[in-house]
Amino acid sequence: MADVEKENLKNLEEKQRSRPGTGSQGKISKPPSAGSGPASRPHSRASPAPSRKSVSRNGSARSSAKGRPGSKISNMSGDVSDQSDNEDTRSKTTMDGEAEGEGSDGYDTDLEIEDKRIEYDSTGRTTYKEACKQIGVVPVSYFLRHMQDSELVMMHHGLGPLGAKAIATSLVTNTTILKLNLRDNWLEAQGGKYIAEMLIENCYIHDLDLSYNKIGNEGSEPLAEMLQDNSTLERVILAGNGFGDKAAGAFAGAIMSNQKMEAMDLSHNEFGEVSGELLGPAIAENSQMKAFDLSWNHLRRKGAMAVAEGIRDNITITTLDLSWNGFGDDGAAAIGEAIRNNKTLEVLDISNNRISTEGAVLLAKGLIENDTLRVLKMGKNPMQSAGCYGILKGISQNPKSAIQELDFSDILVNDDFEELLKQVKEMLPALLTKTGGAAKDFKKAKPRADPMTKLKAYVEKNNLRLVDLFNQFDKDKSMSVTRDEFRQGIESTGIDLSPDELNRLLDTLDKDGDGEIEYGELVFGAQAHQEQERKMAKTIAQDVLTALKMHIEKRGLRMWDVFRAMDEDGSMTVSREEFRSGIRNTGIELEDEELDVLIDFLDKDG
Repeated sequence: MADVEKENLKNLEEKQRSRPGTGSQGKISKPPSAGSGPASRPHSRASPAPSRKSVSRNGSARSSAKGRPGSKISNMSGDVSDQSDNEDTRSKTTMDGEAEGEGSDGYDTDLEIEDKRIEYDSTGRTTYKEACKQIGVVPVSYFLRHMQDSELVMMHHGLGPLGAKAIATSLVTNTTILKLNLRDNWLEAQGGKYIAEMLIENCYIHDLDLSYNKIGNEGSEPLAEMLQDNSTLERVILAGNGFGDKAAGAFAGAIMSNQKMEAMDLSHNEFGEVSGELLGPAIAENSQMKAFDLSWNHLRRKGAMAVAEGIRDNITITTLDLSWNGFGDDGAAAIGEAIRNNKTLEVLDISNNRISTEGAVLLAKGLIENDTLRVLKMGKNPMQSAGCYGILKGISQNPKSAIQELDFSDILVNDDFEELLKQVKEMLPALLTKTGGAAKDFKKAKPRADPMTKLKAYVEKNNLRLVDLFNQFDKDKSMSVTRDEFRQGIESTGIDLSPDELNRLLDTLDKDGDGEIEYGELVFGAQAHQEQERKMAKTIAQDVLTALKMHIEKRGLRMWDVFRAMDEDGSMTVSREEFRSGIRNTGIELEDEELDVLIDFLDKDG
């Protein structure tokens, strides 16, 4: 037995001598290196060596830029690695044992390899840098500094489509940003597509602003498709992107199917009549949205009426902005019908929509029955004081009215309005009103003298024709006179024109600026002036007639009652003087010129 033990001990010593890096005594020695301290002690199997490799197993929390399985954005930047670029997160690969010449028989074995997991990068910082490198764009330092914020505001950075691609790549897996504002970055259609693909994967962002990015109709389709599938976004701002009728069709589907979005801004786009017809039914079907902005578009005629019908049937929208469109009187009537039936709308802005006094009166019919609307904005509409009075009258007839604020900005109001307002405030003490001021505080400017009107008056008074007048100036019968000849001719007739008026008349007639007034130019100028006068007279007459109607109804009368009082002989016709006297008897204050215009307008056959 003793011989066997001696033999085993001898074999062990030989084995130790044969191991690399051992001395004659069989001990493991570490060759000294420059600047090194004392040789380190050999590590036991029970204690981890500092030189061990760190290994990340499959399934680590660390994700790559390829995103989730099936991601549309997986190949946006090529094979972008998600390895960390920071020295403190890299795994050391040099083993002390290897430096000492250890082989597979060393003390460190697979059993002792520590699984050190690399921390998950929730911001996508490394992915962004690698994406920028692959795409060929310069990383935006502001983005790198704020990737961990809950709200990222990157307005006016000039990202362009490729810059948006790099950012979208990193945001696929970002879990910190909840609000994303990329306003005015010239993303165009392709950049909008990258953001849309990212939002299909990202389930954290709930507030998005892509306004003023020139996305256009082409880029609207991927955005609309994303909105149909996205269940995270609550507020979306897409103002000023040049969206037209094609985009309206795409967004109509998104509005109809999305059940998460609560606020949408499509203002400052190019939506016209067709767009309104597409968006209207979608608005009616939506059952989630609370705020909708369609201001600064071109909604008019059938499109405006379709939008109004959509509001009539909608059951969730509380705030609606339709300002700066072209609803007109027909659209106003449709809005009146909508608010008569709608039971949820609280704030309505229809400022600057070409609504006249008649349109305001039609809209007011809906206010008689509405009990939810709190704020109504109608400023900058050509409805004058009579239109404001009509709105106030409708509110006064509704004991359940919830109106708290009326905005009639830039519209002058008269005493009748002020008197009715006092009565309404007794019913609604908290009512706030904004107007353009009292009409009595502004003196009516004296109309600027029209030289062409004076010229035509002279011709009619002297029973002349234009050609007769022109022949007096045209001494050589060339049917053309110089400006000086025309000036001298006007002065010789005795027509009362100041030097300024005469110069304005010459500028009006000399269209081609050649210094000559031809007979054809005189005729054309007279015809254009007549057409302008006709349009102006019609506008004035309609406004006076509406004001007269409101004035009469205020006193509990009807237009028929007033006319019957004028028609003393029961012939169903009255003379111009009878009409003039009858209107004066109603107590309405009208200028003689206004009354003359009204009579001319009504007396169609002269």
